Amino acid sequence: MDVKDYERDRAERKLLIKLQEAEEAVKDGGSWLDLEELKVLMGE
Repeated sequence: MDVKDYERDRAERKLLIKLQEAEEAVKDGGSWLDLEELKVLMGE
């Protein structure tokens, strides 16, 4: 496996972990922000 393939594999794993965390948060009743709330939090 070359460096490019390794980095792509690592990024894919990181994305899958984040997606799994988001799915679990939704199942546990985590709340979502609408676009306006997100903009306020980001200072935009």
